[in-house]
Formats: sequence, C-alpha cells, structure tokens
Amino acid sequence: MSNEHGNLIKSPKQLIIMVFVSFFVPLIIILLLMVFVNNGKRADSAASADQIIKPVAQLNFKDASEPTAPASNAK
Repeated sequence: MSNEHGNLIKSPKQLIIMVFVSFFVPLIIILLLMVFVNNGKRADSAASADQIIKPVAQLNFKDASEPTAPASNAK
C-alpha cells in the first residue's frame, strides 16, 4: 500500500487553465446572479419613485398648541 498522493495538475498548460477557470467562473456566477436579481426588480418598475418613497418619507405634522382629548379609561 502506497501513501503517495498524485498531483491533479500535471502540466503547465493545466495549471494556466485552472488559474483562469478559478478566477472567471466565480465572476460569471456573480454576474448571472446580478442579472437575475435585477430582472426580478424590473417587474415593479411601473411604479414611480415618488410612489415608492411616499409612504416612507411622509411626515404628519400637528399643531403642538392644539388641545388633545383626554384618554378615557373605560373598563
């Protein structure tokens, strides 16, 4: 029984190919994920930016000197 391990990369050409593959495959996967996510959001692009932001940015101001009704403690 031998305890030696064989190398997966046996030539410089295989090394160069593996370096390029290990660099470009993750980039391609990230690019495809970005396209997938952006296409999902474009279905809602009919709504304008004002309609999307309005519920978040809307402020309701009240006059501080206006009297308020006392809270009723009904049981």
